Amino acid sequence: MDTGSHGLAGALLDRSLADRPSGRAALWIGFLAAMLPDLDFVFLGDRLDYMQNHRGWSHSFVYLPALALGVALVAKLFFRRARFRDLWIFAAAGIVSHILFDWMTSFGTMFLTPLSRTRFSLDWVFIVDPFFTGISLVTLVVAAVRPAAGRKAAAVGSALLFLYILFCGAVHARALETWKRIDHVPAGRTSAVMPQLLSPFRWLGLSDHGGELHACFFDIGPFARAVPEPRVPEKLGEALRLLPRFYPPAERARIKTFVQAPDSPLLAKARALPDVRVYLAFARFPLETVTAEADGTTAVTFEDLRFLPFFIGPWARNRQGQYTREPFVYRVRLDASGRVLERGFVLAGRSR
Repeated sequence: MDTGSHGLAGALLDRSLADRPSGRAALWIGFLAAMLPDLDFVFLGDRLDYMQNHRGWSHSFVYLPALALGVALVAKLFFRRARFRDLWIFAAAGIVSHILFDWMTSFGTMFLTPLSRTRFSLDWVFIVDPFFTGISLVTLVVAAVRPAAGRKAAAVGSALLFLYILFCGAVHARALETWKRIDHVPAGRTSAVMPQLLSPFRWLGLSDHGGELHACFFDIGPFARAVPEPRVPEKLGEALRLLPRFYPPAERARIKTFVQAPDSPLLAKARALPDVRVYLAFARFPLETVTAEADGTTAVTFEDLRFLPFFIGPWARNRQGQYTREPFVYRVRLDASGRVLERGFVLAGRSR
C-alpha cells in the first residue's frame, strides 16, 4: 500500500480509539506511526537492497513494541497531558495497521523478521487503491467537520474500510478459482492472481506449468468487455483511459505462454551470481530468457511476471534495438567463456 494511504488509514483507525480530548493525539500519532515503517528506504542502498530488505525489520511484529515505544517517547514531547500508555497504544495501532495493509498486497511482507525472512502476501489489493484511500480520506474529513461525532464517524469509516478489504478478499478467491478453471492449472503447480490498478475486479492470472509460465489479464466484474487487439497506449493519460480494454471477461481472455530457457552452463553461471540469487529469492514467478547477441555475447534476463505490464508483455527491445524499461527486470551479459561483462536492472534502454 502506498505510504500516504497508510497514513490516512492509521489516522482513521486511531481516531476511532479515542474521543476528545485524546482524539487529536490519536489522529496525529496514527497518521505518522502508520507511515513510519516505509522509512526503511533510508537504510537501503540500491534496488537489489530494496528488493531484499524492504518490508523487513520495520514491518515486523517482533520489532513493533520497540518502534511504538520510540514513537510514544517523541509524541510525549508534544502531548504532555496524555497518558504514556495511550500514546504507545496509538503508535502500536498505527504500525500494526501498516503491517496488515501491506500484507494484503502482492509485494510480500516479512512480518516475522528476524525469526523468519519469509514474505507473506494475500494478493487482495493493489498497492495503489483509490477506493481504500477514498474511504479513509472522506471519513477523516467528516470527522474534522463534525468533531463532536468524530470518534463515531471514524468507527464507521474503519468498519467500511475492513468491509472493503473483506470484499476484495472474496473477489480474489473468485478470481483465483476462475483462473485455475480457464488455465487448467495442473494439480500441485503454483498459481496465483495479482490485483490490478483501479478496479478490484481486474486481475493478472499467473501459473507455473513446469518449463513454461502462463499469464493472463482478465476482468470478472459486471462491466468487463472484450476489445480485439487494443491499441498500445503511448502516454500515461492514454494508459489510464485505455486500461479497461486490456482486461476482457475471463472466458474471452487470451492466455500468454512464456517458455523458460532450457538449462545451460551460461544460465547456471548467471543463476549462481549473488545478485541473481537475491532476485530469485524475491521473485514468485521468475521468467528466465537466454538470448544470443549479434556480438557473440549472451544475455540472460530474469523477470518476475508479478510485475508484468498489462500492455507490453515481458521484457523486449524497441524498434531502435534498446531495451524497454520495465520494473524488476534483471539482465546479465556474458561472453562465450561465461565471464560476466555486464549485469544490472534494465532501465531506459540499458542495464545498470
